[in-house]
Amino acid sequence: MSKRKTLFATALAAAVGLSALVSIPESAIANDKKPVKDNGIPREIKTRELMAEREGLKLKLYEKWRVGNEDNWKQNGKVILLVHGATWASRCTFDPDPDHGYSMMEMLADAGYDVFAVDLHGYGRSERSDIDWTDAQSAAKDVEAAVEFIRALRWVERVHLFGYQWGAQPAALFASQKPHKVGRLAVLGMRYRLTDKAGNVPPGPLRTLGQQASLLKPEDGDLDPEFVRRRAQLCRGESASAPNGALLDLTKPSPVDPAKIKVPTLVLQGERDGSMEVVADRMQFFQQLGSPGKWFTFLPGVGKYAPIERTRSKFDQTLLSFLDQTP
Repeated sequence: MSKRKTLFATALAAAVGLSALVSIPESAIANDKKPVKDNGIPREIKTRELMAEREGLKLKLYEKWRVGNEDNWKQNGKVILLVHGATWASRCTFDPDPDHGYSMMEMLADAGYDVFAVDLHGYGRSERSDIDWTDAQSAAKDVEAAVEFIRALRWVERVHLFGYQWGAQPAALFASQKPHKVGRLAVLGMRYRLTDKAGNVPPGPLRTLGQQASLLKPEDGDLDPEFVRRRAQLCRGESASAPNGALLDLTKPSPVDPAKIKVPTLVLQGERDGSMEVVADRMQFFQQLGSPGKWFTFLPGVGKYAPIERTRSKFDQTLLSFLDQTP
């Protein structure tokens, strides 16, 4: 075990308690995703695009599900909404390269979930607002609109939520405000009290995304260079700009009060995702959760791009284990 890994594991165990800590052994999971088959026949995943609305703003939703599983969602509650991060919209984040196994949406659909991902306003194919910069508090209203749309479409009382990096903020905020509409909450890259002291926020509500912005940083995760290039092409086609509200959020503490989150919550921490100061901030968020069932999971060898790294099966296994828990 590396020195960094040992320090992480020791700090996590001391801070959150061994009973709350779930650690994935490095040898437990293979890196390559294999297509799942029934009786030798590949399972069919279907995709469609939908449109929700929030206060006159049109919000693009993407849906994926496994054929033959349509009648089970209301009974088993396997419906989930994914919320993207600060720069790129849903497809680039959660469904960038399904032909090569890089799709969180298809992973969840194959596991029996009805999977939705929303482009928050100002991102991707959703409309932009003339009155705000799409900060976490405003984006939480997008999450609410998407959840209400899904609940009506699928006739379910609760929808699971996953928030990725900055997207953890609006997902967690909505869960704290309307817990009776949320099944389980999972967050990766959550920021709590830690702020960006530099405060490098470009002027105006939007920032232009240059070509380099679509290239992931190799030091931040275990990434396949060929996949990085394929993903960059998709991302550039999806968005030329992004709202600055997320960057503004980084300059101040999170609006989320974890004590008000009463639903089961998973906080994911990759070994290569952030400094010890960042990890300590996430542990503080975890400790103050009001959730009756909460997990803090350390993923060895995993960085900030957990759903699309070569080690993504570690992330997949942890998330599914959490979501599949009985109430």
